[in-house]
Amino acid sequence: MRKKWWITGGAFGVGAVMLLVSGFSAMASTSGYDAYKSALKHTKEVTNLTADMKLAVTDNGTELLAGNADIKWDRKLNSGSVAASFDNHTQMHALNLFRQDGKVIVKSADDEIYRVKELDAYKWQEEGSTPNPPKVVEQIFDALMGNIRELATVESASDGGKQAELHLSGSQIPAIANVLGTLAVSKLAENDQQHLSFPKLTDNIKVEEINLDAKINASNVLEKQAAEINIAGTDDSGVQHDLVIELQVDFRDLNQTVPERVDLTGKQIVEIKDEETKRGWHH
Repeated sequence: MRKKWWITGGAFGVGAVMLLVSGFSAMASTSGYDAYKSALKHTKEVTNLTADMKLAVTDNGTELLAGNADIKWDRKLNSGSVAASFDNHTQMHALNLFRQDGKVIVKSADDEIYRVKELDAYKWQEEGSTPNPPKVVEQIFDALMGNIRELATVESASDGGKQAELHLSGSQIPAIANVLGTLAVSKLAENDQQHLSFPKLTDNIKVEEINLDAKINASNVLEKQAAEINIAGTDDSGVQHDLVIELQVDFRDLNQTVPERVDLTGKQIVEIKDEETKRGWHH
């Protein structure tokens, strides 16, 4: 497997999660945030669930990357599985990830090798626990986000559920968002220029719009989360680029999901050490 694609998938995956979590956290002290926070708590208490994730990245209306992931998670068993694929319209890469029996197992569609990482028993000894960020982190973030917390809204739906939203544009977008946006597009361009044709923005980089939406069902459980971020800038040639990153997560099969497992008997296995994880995989 090419390291570039691991970087791409990891960067987008982590970035997407950060966008959703930080964005909705910015709704603190508003009815929109209160509704979301309550639904998030109930969703985390569900025994197991399936999350269908879709990712799309476009540049001036042309799709650069499409990604899909089917995630199954069991909180009490502390086990899960992910089937994911990324397509840049030139190459498609797919992988499967399993968390089972105190291990993380990764299998790329590019080869027949199962990469296995033993989890630290001390870190993972508490079954089903989901850590929350330290309180100081929330306080710092609230201070950075300023008054945009007041812009979150919540509306009741005809089916008994709710719709929580935070839509920002222009001067509503905090300076920290532009700093993080600039850093993100720069790093992605550095890592993936050869494989993704991600534009290398060098001037006038600005986050122009952030849209965060959550659909909450009548049982006060998250049904759907969506995030969209628009970033504009110019490259070395002075060409204007309008990047749009979209992420959607649909939750289903609550308390009816069984994560996939893999039988490693007779399989070609490569054990991943801690030092290899820090360096990155070079396959």
